[in-house]
This record gives sequence, C-alpha cells and structure tokens, in this order.
Amino acid sequence: MAETVTALRSLMSSHSPPLHALIVPSEDYHQSEYVSARDKRRAFVSGFTGSAGLALITMNEALLWTDARYFLQAAQQLSDEWKLMRMGEDPSVDIWMTDNLPKDAAIGADTWCVSVDTAQKWERAFAKKQQKLVQTTRNLVDEVWTNRPPAETNPVTVHPLQFAGRSVADKLKELRKNLVQEKARAMIVTALDEVAWLYNVRGSDVSYCPVVHAFAIVTIDSAFLYVDKQKLSPETNSYMEENGIMVRNYGDVSSDAVLLASNQLISSSSTKGFEENPKIDVGNATSTGNSSSHAVEFVNELIWVDPGACCFALYSKLSVDKVLLQQSPLALPKALKNHVEIEGLKKAHIRDGAAVVQYLVWLDKQMQELYGASGYFMEAESTKEKKQLGTRRLTEVSVSDKLEEFRASKEHFRGLSFRTTSSVGSNAAIIHYKPEAETCAELDPDCIYLFDSGAQYLDGTTDITRTVHFGKPTPHEKSSNTAVLKGHISLGNARFPNGINGHALDALARIPLWKYGLDYKHGTGHGIGSYLNVHEGPHQISLRPSARDLPLQVSMAVTDEPGYYEDGNFGIRIENVLIVKEGNTKFNFGDKGYLSFEHITWAPYQRKLIDVSVLVPEEVEWLNEYHAKCREILAPYLNTSEMEWLKKATEPIAA
Repeated sequence: MAETVTALRSLMSSHSPPLHALIVPSEDYHQSEYVSARDKRRAFVSGFTGSAGLALITMNEALLWTDARYFLQAAQQLSDEWKLMRMGEDPSVDIWMTDNLPKDAAIGADTWCVSVDTAQKWERAFAKKQQKLVQTTRNLVDEVWTNRPPAETNPVTVHPLQFAGRSVADKLKELRKNLVQEKARAMIVTALDEVAWLYNVRGSDVSYCPVVHAFAIVTIDSAFLYVDKQKLSPETNSYMEENGIMVRNYGDVSSDAVLLASNQLISSSSTKGFEENPKIDVGNATSTGNSSSHAVEFVNELIWVDPGACCFALYSKLSVDKVLLQQSPLALPKALKNHVEIEGLKKAHIRDGAAVVQYLVWLDKQMQELYGASGYFMEAESTKEKKQLGTRRLTEVSVSDKLEEFRASKEHFRGLSFRTTSSVGSNAAIIHYKPEAETCAELDPDCIYLFDSGAQYLDGTTDITRTVHFGKPTPHEKSSNTAVLKGHISLGNARFPNGINGHALDALARIPLWKYGLDYKHGTGHGIGSYLNVHEGPHQISLRPSARDLPLQVSMAVTDEPGYYEDGNFGIRIENVLIVKEGNTKFNFGDKGYLSFEHITWAPYQRKLIDVSVLVPEEVEWLNEYHAKCREILAPYLNTSEMEWLKKATEPIAA
C-alpha cells in the first residue's frame, strides 16, 4: 500500500493543476453501494475492504473515513500509514479538508465516482477558503493499478414478466407521467438497479447484485440504454427493439447528455409506451406536429437527475439552470412490490428457510461429532479436546460454503445476495465481518456463532440472520440475545398509522436493549429488492435522519434486524424480512388507516439462547405461533430427519 500512495502523490504533483489532496471514493460511476472488482479503487489504495468509506491522500497524510459498522474491521485492515477517521466521532471529510488544507488548495477527484449531492456539499465547504474541487484528467488510481481487473463482459438477460409482474411499457408510461407532472422532458437514470428494474433486465456485472453496468435516458417519446453492446444477444436486442429501447454504447452517455441538454438527442424510433397512450396529460407540453417522432416541446425543459445517484461529471454536462435535482421517480415504484413480486418473495423465502434449517441440522450434527458439543438443544460444555491440526475441521468459510450448497439446490437459485457473514466469537462483534479462507477462525462449541446470509432467486432476494450456540451460553450472552429478540418481536408486531416513517419505529427494536444500557451502531431495517440489490431504498428503519424521508407503505419489503456487539467477545443479530400490509386495528383514529408487518422469513430462534423468564405472555404466544408456522410451511421441503429436528427446535415454550 505504501508504494501505491507514493505513486499517487507523484501523479498528484505532476497533475495540472498540482493537487494538494486526492479523494478516492468507494463508489463507481453509478454511485453503487457494492461495486465490481475493477471499481474497488478505495480498497486497492487503502487495504480496507468494507463496502462504505472514503480515502483521502495528501502529500503528508493518508486518511480513511468509514461508519460505525466498520470501525473494528478498518482498524484491523489499515496499515500504520493510514489514519482511521470514525464517522460521527471525528470531523467529516469536508470539514477536515477545509480546516487542514491550505487556502486555494486544489482537491482532486474523479467526479464520475462522486454524486451531485456530495460534490456540491464539498464545494460549499471549500468556498470558505477558496479551495476548489478539481476533476482529474483521468482516474489517478487507475494509472497506478497495474493489475486492475478487466471490464466485465457478462450477458444481459431479460427478466420475464412472470417474475417482474409489470411490463416495460407500463413502467415507462408511469415514468413519463412523472416527467410531465414535474415539467421535465427527460430523465437520466444512473442507478444500476433502477435501470435493471425499468427495462426488466438483469446481469452479473457486480458480485451478488444481478445488475448490468448501464445508464438509461428516457424522454417523453424515446428510451435509450447505454451498455457494452457485446453483452446483448440477438434475442435481447430483439427484446429492446420490441420495447422501443434504442441501444447505445456505454460511453456514449457522456456525449448524449450534451446532446440532450441542447435538445438534439433523437431516437431512431419512437417508444411504444408513448404511442400507446394518446390520452397522456402533457401539461405544459405541446406537440411539434412531427407525427413521425411524436416529439414534444416543453415550456420548461427540465432534465431530471437524482442528486444522490447521478455522478457530478454527468451532471456537469447539462445546463444547470435546466436540471431538476430530485429523488428518482423510479425508487418508490421499485420499492412498492406488485402482487407477482410479493408472491415471489414469499416463495423464495420459504425455499431459503428450508436451506437454512437444513444447514442448522447439518451443522448441529457436525459440531457434536467433531467437537463433542452438546449441540443445538442441550446446554453443556464440550466433552472432547479440540481437534488437532491435520484432522477435519469446521471453519467460518467451510461452513458458509456448505450453507451455499443447500441454497444452490433450491429452485430458481442464481447465487448469493451478499457475501456471507459467518462469524465465531469475537469475529461476530465485527458487524460486517467477511471471513477469508487463509485467516478465518475455526468453529468453537463454547462460542456464539452468527451467520448473516441471503440468496438471489429469480423470484426474490433473501436476507436472514440467526445467532446460535452449540455449547453452554453464558448468562450474559443469553440475556443479550433475549433483549435483541424482544426488540425484534416488538418491531415485527408493530401497528402504526399511515404516514409513519422508519425513524419513528426504530426505537421499538432498541428499547429492550436500552433497558440494560446496551445498543447497536447500525440501522434496524433496509428495503430489499425483487431479484435485485439486497439493500434497497428509499425507505429504511433507522435512527439516521434520512429515515424520516419516506413513510412506510403497503407492499414494501423491509428487514427487522436489531443486534448487540461486544468488542473482543461476541456479537448477536436476529433478522427477518417483513412485508408492510394493512393493519387490523379495532379503531381507526383520524381515519388514517393503520399498517402492520407480515414476516416472510422462516427459520427457528434458538430456544437455549432465550431467557424465557423475561418474556411477556404476548412474546411467548408470538414465538409459539411463528414456530408453528415454520413447521407447517417448511415441511414439504424437508426430509424425515430434518423435520424431526425442526419439530424439536420449534417445540412450544410454556408461558
């Protein structure tokens, strides 16, 4: 890493103008949370591999900002030349640069990897000392990354209507209505999952995320897809043509944005979505009379871009006074699952739950045979000496590979939805711990084991976390796990009026922990895609202010995942996926209508990690009902011995 930083400083000195600092973000050209191997520039320069963070290199210092989920991981991965900056505790990067860099400093960044929101925030901070954000002539990290992975050339596939539930024409029609309503004539779609959702396509350009590196531009009468054309088969090309989507080269989005700004971007064919909707209310729009193109002129010719998802470099090619900076109108429709998507999610979670149960059955047997563990059900110290090197062992990686095997045997499986967190003891205290084969821990019957995992199926995306112990948990471990479980149940059983956001509900999951002076440093719930990204907005359940931005609504999918992490000791997290549904309440105060949640994740909670004495009758009743449903729903997918294990794992708890 030292050689990399030295090489970057040399390029910074020779840059025109010379750079006082270089910003290396985590994001790609689409502001993605998870990026492909060739876009992991921040990880390459710093050695820190977490999904969130920002590196800053000056002539004398190297600093890495990340959030609380990754404090432990970053502290372990960063070399001595790097300084860890803890978000929420240390000064933010823009404040640090303003305070520590000289007046008139030139601060470089590849603004293709920086969102409009972020760049504008930095520029406001820099203005205080006449500092300036400089778009580097090239990405300097790429200049020194000699063995950078090649570009992906994976095929684009059509996501069938039987899984998508809505046609491209229908989605384009809704998008164009939103454009007209906001007096916009076009939108540049930059988020990878939004492009995939809008055009009903999927890919494999980013590990665990079924997306393709692509942009889209949609106008009132045309639609474009910007992608490496060699990724499209003849069948996929025909699909694009049938849906009125003009395919352009990925890099053409830059020049086409310029053409769009000057109203010169013309499609070779009109889109069916507009032609088939002659009654569309075009508001301030008037027809040009050109019947061949159905072109529309707007009194207010705004171009819509999402400031959180659109890169600053692309935004800079537009006429700033004619840009609508507003959250994408695709984010909410994507989050509001249609009937087909909801049914698909439910079915995917049933198959996934069966895989998790099969895994627990297998792991329970292995822990007893190899380590003399008392097992999933009994509480006792292990009876065998630890296995000597050279004999068969269970590691965090080998067992997670086995879990993937069980999932891979299920219908519609297309891979994992994220890299599995398989963590033993103190490793479980690292919130987003990812084990490596060379350094991972061996399973220990006397330590907590936490696994957070999920899969991509054609009909849905899954995400589940369970925490188990195959020996004798300590009273503190049991008490902590029970507090997490109580919070998990409290949130999942909530009933709340329409208009309530995830910020208002977050405390429900924390109150049982707060009672003991405990807490956790991550959000409580995130949206989840339909065979798309495992983390999906725009809604969330969190203490973060951004969780106030959007109320929860019927047919949203969201996780319920409180936890507790004790550095150097253990970690606990429990997670199910929920669907927001109409609430069944006796009254309807204010005629608002009330909402509730439906659990669609099916796997048992370990009985011996629960202190039943602190559960209230309603919690016991809920646990027993949930476990009864687990038995009923998963039975068709399990063999006789697996079913016997599940029956024992879900035996009713006496109140």
